[in-house]
Amino acid sequence: MVDVKRYTLSEVAQNKGREGQAIWVVYKDSVYDVTNYIREHPGGEDTIIEEAGLDATKVFDSVGHTADAKTIMEKLKIGELVEHEKKYDENGKKKKKVVTVPPEKYNRSCINVITCGLLG
Repeated sequence: MVDVKRYTLSEVAQNKGREGQAIWVVYKDSVYDVTNYIREHPGGEDTIIEEAGLDATKVFDSVGHTADAKTIMEKLKIGELVEHEKKYDENGKKKKKVVTVPPEKYNRSCINVITCGLLG
């Protein structure tokens, strides 16, 4: 089993192609180095450079790329985002946001909660 290299969004953001840097983009939590591909990109270099260092998932999906484009991307994959920054599940579906509610400052009994609900 091959270990997958993990990157943070901050690390990806440092690779925008400026001053000879690599050009990385994120698509559904995977990180791609598209530095050597931009000249071949049918949509032109500018469309990729605009998304350099960013999560390009929405833009990529909105264009309606072919299966061939996704095959090419797999060859350019260099890793994935760290777990706590991932937005998609293992099937590529957007994760539901989990909202944590801080514990109440005062422990209220059921009667207090019902009474407050009725009076509130």
